Amino acid sequence: MLFGAGKIAIAIKVKGKSYVTYRGLNAEQILKPGSPLGDKDRIQVNENGYVAIMYLDDRTIVKILENSDLTILGDRKGKQINKALDIKYGKVAAGISPQIGKEFKIVTPTSVASVKGTELAINSNPAEGDSFILLEGLIEVTNSITGESTEVQEGETVISTLDGSLEISETSEEDLEGFEEAEVEMQNQELRFEIEDEDGNLKEIIIKFQ
Repeated sequence: MLFGAGKIAIAIKVKGKSYVTYRGLNAEQILKPGSPLGDKDRIQVNENGYVAIMYLDDRTIVKILENSDLTILGDRKGKQINKALDIKYGKVAAGISPQIGKEFKIVTPTSVASVKGTELAINSNPAEGDSFILLEGLIEVTNSITGESTEVQEGETVISTLDGSLEISETSEEDLEGFEEAEVEMQNQELRFEIEDEDGNLKEIIIKFQ
């Protein structure tokens, strides 16, 4: 499997009815494990579906749960990728590697989160707002309606509402409901693919899951 220099991520696990619409195309396709992903590719996960993707520069993992719709974004700068997720709706969990010298943004219809390196879960509902559950690290969340911002600490959940408010509380078991699938272990598998760097050189990458 050959990855061009424009690819930024790979689908490492796909379950159920999950689809990708590649940038510049109108028709969705069935998303398969090992599928290369580029800037502005849209992923839709239907009921009982589940997708995990990995960014190629630092192996940041994004887990997309059922009934979710998002677009992955990435601007490659040399060996690094400035990353973003544009979440239309749904539940997403992410283990984001420290973003030294680069950024990772999460955008929803209601909020923008700036992430440097953390583990978090997001539930975005355009009719209600967002919840950002911080399991590890530090994030800054801005409500797009009022521009109000707040830092969220480990063990906290912030609710970003349609009326423009930000409400922080200690994370509860109720906050984590619906994210059980994100803890599912990868099946034994190995993915091999070649990636082309910006100089045109090819190198093989092997990803093993226990």
